[in-house]
Amino acid sequence: MKGITQDQSDCPSLAQSRGIYREQASSGALAGDVKCFWTHHLPEPARVAVVPDGCVDIIWISGGLAVVGPDKVAAFPQLVAGETVVGARFRIGAAASWLRTPLDAITGKTVALDAFWGRVARVLEAQIAEAADAETRIAVLRAALQNRLPTVKPPSPEIAACVSLLENERMNSVEPIRALVEETGTSERTLRRRCREHFGYGAKTLDRILRLQRFLVACRASPQSTLATLALDAGYADQAHLNREAKQLTSLTPGDIQQQLADVMQDFRKSTQPIYQEW
Repeated sequence: MKGITQDQSDCPSLAQSRGIYREQASSGALAGDVKCFWTHHLPEPARVAVVPDGCVDIIWISGGLAVVGPDKVAAFPQLVAGETVVGARFRIGAAASWLRTPLDAITGKTVALDAFWGRVARVLEAQIAEAADAETRIAVLRAALQNRLPTVKPPSPEIAACVSLLENERMNSVEPIRALVEETGTSERTLRRRCREHFGYGAKTLDRILRLQRFLVACRASPQSTLATLALDAGYADQAHLNREAKQLTSLTPGDIQQQLADVMQDFRKSTQPIYQEW
């Protein structure tokens, strides 16, 4: 679902702004590694942009189960109209341990799950295909992850520290890796290698992606705010900085993003369907 070449002739839609997207936060023993479970139904054909978020997903579509690796920039997947995609989204830094694979090997790629889990993945794929609806498919996927959890080793303390520091905006350096080295006490060489293994890219790239995600959150929370205000709230130096980063990472302008998210929130307020639902 990733790596589709972008056609610059028209403006894509943010993926979650088209169709019906629902997610549920993970809970229990899985919550430390799995951020959420989600479904996305696209009734009509649409050109969408999947914005990078630092995460890795296991997805199911009619073609089977696949792992969607981390992206450095937006992906433009070819989605089949009328199909419902279901998925599990790993927290940043967690997926490498579940896949037993360095994430820089799958950055920007979509790879069949059986390349990592073998026969287990093929059995799971058959079970999900036989499920009656998206709700049941999510339940089957959740159960499979719970069964596999005891075999998964947690990421190194340095990676957990990196994620915490970057997510909490404590790295205001031009070179986040240097600040992280000081915070974690790990050598720069080791930290760079572990970042590539667990994030799919370096800490500086993840810092840019998380800053973009903060901008998206700010847009949803304060749709009437000016772009200059939203830029500062998200941690950009100024609006020009936001303009450059948003275009490079998403292909969209900040104004496009703000308008699309405002439209989505307005539609949700009118709808009886919740953004988050229980399964």
